[in-house]
Amino acid sequence: MSSIGASVGEGGANRESDVRIVQQLLTKAGHDPRGVDGDYGTNTRDAIISFQKTFMAKPDGCIDPNGATIRRLEQGSNPASKPVAASADGAKVGDWSGDSSQWTQEKKLASLEPSFRPRIERVIAKLKDSGFQPKIVFGWRSVAVQKKLKAEGKTTVSFSFHNAQKPNGTPNAWAVDLIDARWSWNEPDCHKFFKALGAAGKAEGLVWGGDWKSFRDWAHLQGRQNSELAQVKRESGLA
Repeated sequence: MSSIGASVGEGGANRESDVRIVQQLLTKAGHDPRGVDGDYGTNTRDAIISFQKTFMAKPDGCIDPNGATIRRLEQGSNPASKPVAASADGAKVGDWSGDSSQWTQEKKLASLEPSFRPRIERVIAKLKDSGFQPKIVFGWRSVAVQKKLKAEGKTTVSFSFHNAQKPNGTPNAWAVDLIDARWSWNEPDCHKFFKALGAAGKAEGLVWGGDWKSFRDWAHLQGRQNSELAQVKRESGLA
């Protein structure tokens, strides 16, 4: 029996109790509706579509009782029943070894903190709709790589939001670096892509490195404030 009694989403009945259940399931699945309040709106719609994109070619934004979307959401809430996904190159997404800069885009997205990931997915979708070719350079990266980048003068910190992990050591990154695949960091037209990146990121409530005065990190978006870095390090079990 389905956990919802009527449809939720575009054109749905959107009963408060059903919407609340869907919001809870979406949150557990890593597609943040920005609150569990029983009120269907733009954020819940976007989270439904973001989740459906993981298995549907044409998401319809609607969740029907006993339909494919609710079944997948309910399955996803039970870790024991959830299979380990594979990336496009055939490697298991749960295998976090190797050079993280060389992981597939799917695997880089999978390395992000669950509530942060759908916001980045929406940023990427918005940039694509504007004609750009967004590409993640780094999602998660190890502390060892971070220290190497610091030694090379490419960063000023030994621990960053890219390095965030769960206490068991698996990636839980709160940051991404995004470039246009055509131009890398050598973008023409006065940083048109990076300005669009910053605007899209800030619309999602994210921090954009292009706003920093001391070090303009144009490609960088993060989901926590700089003042929270020490807390994130503690949450990662690294402090």
